[in-house]
Amino acid sequence: MSKSPEHFTYEALRQILKQGESQSVEFKSDIAGTGGLARDVAAMANGGGGLILIGVDDNGRPSGLPERSRKRARDRVEQVAESIFPELHDQVRLSTSEYLIDGGVILVVSVPDVPEELKPVRTVDGSVYIRHNDHVVRASVNPLPRPSGAAEKKGIKIFVAMSFQVEREPALVDYYHAMKRAIERSGIKYHIDRVDEVHGDYEVTVKIEELIASADVVIADFTLNSPNVYYEAGIARGCDVYTIRTARKDTEIPFDVGTKKFILYSNATQLEESLIEPIQRAALKLSAGELNER
Repeated sequence: MSKSPEHFTYEALRQILKQGESQSVEFKSDIAGTGGLARDVAAMANGGGGLILIGVDDNGRPSGLPERSRKRARDRVEQVAESIFPELHDQVRLSTSEYLIDGGVILVVSVPDVPEELKPVRTVDGSVYIRHNDHVVRASVNPLPRPSGAAEKKGIKIFVAMSFQVEREPALVDYYHAMKRAIERSGIKYHIDRVDEVHGDYEVTVKIEELIASADVVIADFTLNSPNVYYEAGIARGCDVYTIRTARKDTEIPFDVGTKKFILYSNATQLEESLIEPIQRAALKLSAGELNER
């Protein structure tokens, strides 16, 4: 279903309500949390797109939403979009519109069909969901093909840029280990560099520039907004090095950086699960000679 909510007439919505839930239509009386909504959005995005009508009971009766509930629902739709489309926001957008029907206001969320090359869309824990008729099921997904050529022979060289302020945020240690587990689970040959783990007598700035310039991929984690990460990400951009950007969800990203694609996470487990596929895709791009900064 590709029609956007802005084009729906009262009669068209009435017809949708009458037909009931289906492969491309979901009714929700309200949004209690983001977990169920994320599964619904991801499943629709994987299956051709569709509509989520909020303020409608399971029988298609529009109960409506008061203003406070509408604002909360809109906020949660935005949170879900940020969490499951962090790398796709330039190509995939949710749109939400309000309609007055039978004296109550409902929200219509339009979920676009995601291009095949960007599927499967995953939730933040790495799970894949699809719609089966009018309900959502978790799907098992075949892994990406193994890289060949350069990536298979010499492996992929990864530089990690992140804050070292462990005394301020002890969880940084967990985040780094989550990155390493994700790289290990990606099934590729690899070498990881982080400047504080490189032994020897050297000038730090020169060594950072050298490591980034020779890297295939930079993982830049902006949690805590450390200046060194912005500096290192800038070097990666200048060297045209493929960059995967991550940040904990409470990180305030400046506008000029926030327009870039980010993987947002709440904890180390989400970070680990969300990184596996981007790393695999980077390895495949390296094999195909297509790896550069994005």
